[in-house]
Amino acid sequence: MTPASALFLHIAIGSVALLGYWAALLARKGRTLHRTAGKICLATLLLVGLSVGPVLFTRPGPFDPGWVVQMVYLTTCLVTVSAISLAAIRLRAAPERFRGRWFRVLGYVLLAMGALVLAAGLAGGDAMAVTLSWVGLVFGPAMIGFTRHRGPLHPRWWLSWHLNANCALFNAVNGTFLFIAVRWWGLAEDGTGAQVGFQLATMAAALGLRLWFGVRHDAPLRFGAPRARASGGTPA
Repeated sequence: MTPASALFLHIAIGSVALLGYWAALLARKGRTLHRTAGKICLATLLLVGLSVGPVLFTRPGPFDPGWVVQMVYLTTCLVTVSAISLAAIRLRAAPERFRGRWFRVLGYVLLAMGALVLAAGLAGGDAMAVTLSWVGLVFGPAMIGFTRHRGPLHPRWWLSWHLNANCALFNAVNGTFLFIAVRWWGLAEDGTGAQVGFQLATMAAALGLRLWFGVRHDAPLRFGAPRARASGGTPA
């Protein structure tokens, strides 16, 4: 596979994932279009992760082990977050299965890899690596904390995790795409500063979406049930 064909395949698959994401985001939640577009998006995101390998190993220039570590980390994050999005819906009646061994192990894996990417980024002055480390450093502890939570769960714990995953995917799907599009239009230079800026912008948008959907659908960030409900009282 040539570098050009590997890149074209990666872009083509990523474009399908982008269209699927926005179709699911804009569709009425729970309806057929939302579910179908969401499944297409998650499936193609896994293919996006797999297509990174050919792009990485056919790129011109000397081989860089640091790129391999970063791509393995990002692919692991992508697969994990996509799995959480789907499992939260399918296992909403079985929280113990949802937060089973796979969930706990991946939580520790993401935390360790996020810390490694952060340390490597700080040591090498790589602002992009430092920025991308947020996935492991946020999702890892949250996943570990959820497996250790032993009190009553919030009735919509599953929707909270579904929203957590999908809003994180907003950053993954849109951050790089927007940077490439704006650069192609000549509105931004090809540099680390611009890349980091677009990543931070889409991260802020993802957080805003998470908070907005959380309020709208009663799916808070916390794991536990409201205090009155947890103690057997009547919510105010």
